[in-house]
Order: sequence, then C-alpha cells, then structure tokens
Amino acid sequence: MEDEKTNTIELSDSDLEGNLDQALKEASQEKEEPGDDALKASVEEFRDKYLRALAEMENMKKRQQRQYHDVLKYGKEAVLKDFLLVYDAIEKSIQSAAGLYPDDDHFISGLRMTEKLLLETLKKHGVEPIQTANKAFDPNYHDALMQVKRDDIEPGMVVEEIEKGFLLNDRVLRPAKVTVAG
Repeated sequence: MEDEKTNTIELSDSDLEGNLDQALKEASQEKEEPGDDALKASVEEFRDKYLRALAEMENMKKRQQRQYHDVLKYGKEAVLKDFLLVYDAIEKSIQSAAGLYPDDDHFISGLRMTEKLLLETLKKHGVEPIQTANKAFDPNYHDALMQVKRDDIEPGMVVEEIEKGFLLNDRVLRPAKVTVAG
C-alpha cells in the first residue's frame, strides 16, 4: 500500500491579507446584483474577524515570548534560594570560627575562600547581594526585624544587617533582614 501524499500550501499572513483584499476588489468591480450588498457585508465581516484573529495571534506570540524569557531568567529561583541556605551556613561558620578560634587564620581564610567561591558562582547565575550599608530602609529590598533608637544615625536608615538579602536579575530573591534606626 502506497503512502498517500498530501500537498500543503503555506501562506504567510501578508499573502492571506493580499488575497482577501484582491477578493474585495474583484467583488466591487463585478456588476452589482441584488445579493451583492449582502455578499460585500459578509466579506467585510469575515475580513474584520480575520484581522482581529491575526492581531490576537500576534499578541499571543509576544506574550508567549515574554513568558519564555521570564522562565529562562527566573526559572532557577527555587534552586538558588536553597543555595542561599548554604551561604548562610558558611557565613555563620566564619563568625563562629572567628569567635572560637581567632588565631587559626588558615581555617578562617579557607572558610572565607569558600564563601567567596559561592558568591562568585551565584553571581554567574544572576544573583547579587543587596547592599544595606549606609542605605535608607526600603521595604522592597529590606525586611525590618527591629527598630532601635540611635542618636548617631538618621531615622529610617539601616543600622545592622542580620541576614544578607539577594537579588536575582534585579528581582528580590530574598529580602535583607535588617535593624532600622527609629
């Protein structure tokens, strides 16, 4: 049994629109008969529906393109949040080692190198730390855990960073947990 061959004709949107315009011109050039007005109205209606469908299709393509780029840009967000827990553990290890073993420079510098490597790896994937030093409190980037009275710091300024915050491609991955001057 032979495979049936099907011939398909591919037309672009401009070809279809051109064919539609040509049909309208031909319809207007022909001798008018009593049913021509209804035919012209029907053709106009179908042309309008076609153009609306074409516009909707273009909008859908653009919307899907944006969603695709967002998935590429932010799709790894959950995994990167998990790596921030590893960063927190390394940062706490450095603080503990500095307190418990202040003379063990090799151990502390090894931990700092590991922290630096993790930050560089995160940076390759679009993750940057949120800067809090000498910054005004911004609820979009900071999560205020406490407010303290400090005469030496202007009210509304970040006093201390309790937990580092991070951005993923300019979107907050995790807000910085801070203390704010009141």
